[in-house]
Amino acid sequence: MTKKKNLWFMVRIIGIVTLFSIFLYGTLWAAEQPKLKLRLQAHLPAHQMQRTLGTLPERVREATKGMIEISLFPVGSLVPHTEILEAVGEGVVDMALYPEGWKYKDISVSVIGQGIPFVFHNWDEARKYMFKDGYLELLRQGYEKYNVYIIPHEPFAVGLMTKRPIKRVEDLKGIKLRAYGFFAEFLNKVGASTVVIPGGELYTALATGVVDGAHWGDAGPMYELKFHEVCKYYMKPEPIIGSWNNIMINKKVWEKLTPEYKKILEETIIKHGEQEGFPSTRELSKRALEDMTRNWGVQVVELPQTEITKMRKVASDLLTEWEKKDPLTSKAVILLKEYIR
Repeated sequence: MTKKKNLWFMVRIIGIVTLFSIFLYGTLWAAEQPKLKLRLQAHLPAHQMQRTLGTLPERVREATKGMIEISLFPVGSLVPHTEILEAVGEGVVDMALYPEGWKYKDISVSVIGQGIPFVFHNWDEARKYMFKDGYLELLRQGYEKYNVYIIPHEPFAVGLMTKRPIKRVEDLKGIKLRAYGFFAEFLNKVGASTVVIPGGELYTALATGVVDGAHWGDAGPMYELKFHEVCKYYMKPEPIIGSWNNIMINKKVWEKLTPEYKKILEETIIKHGEQEGFPSTRELSKRALEDMTRNWGVQVVELPQTEITKMRKVASDLLTEWEKKDPLTSKAVILLKEYIR
């Protein structure tokens, strides 16, 4: 009986020591990580920011057991959007959600993150290129001089709505479109004229005839900006699959995180994009296109495969020019070429 009591006593002691060790390890692990309160400015107006990022702060807070708290701010509320890269790099703002490639003239390798017309055939290809083929590493190298660290959040499609139907490459000749970046270069190459117009001015520009069409994400974001009241034609397939919304974080803030917390934060952001940001945008775009066609007289114009092939060739030729920009861009273009088929 005494032996049994002694055995039971030892089991209890071992259990208590084990629990204490787990508690102590967790406490010490947390103690290594300073508590951070971070401000994140998005490039989106408040309602689109909430749809895209609204649940991210709670996810991060739970995953880090309250050690990292993120506050969200819509476009322009902390600093002008045009200054956000420098603001994050200098630590004026801790983090930012931004459309990849908007600084493509300064960071050439980021142009591919804008999305290249008619290259990726599905979302799996876009994700593979970003996460498995090595593009993310090249992208991060491109941003190093700005003192920021890049974490991908969600891929999205780029559509095109116009006032007249685009059925062939030739239909783009002479049309005035709002576009920027590689997509604008592509449209110029096929004969369109392009101009950069901020999102807040797009509806007026369309309604008053400044431009005859525009892109702003795909059907969902376009619907939110009421493109369908003015433009009655929507191109299918969307010219671009695999443009990205990414998150940048100040490098000094990033280095304040322990390796464990770096891993937790990065995985939480990526998973949030996969599980909430991306699905909500896809669902919105599906419902938006249905409503536009059913209730607003919008027509979906399906491009024939022969025309898609022509447009893909134009994009491929432009990529060859971009391949010469610098070594990082060259490597990124070489990785991309396997998808051009």
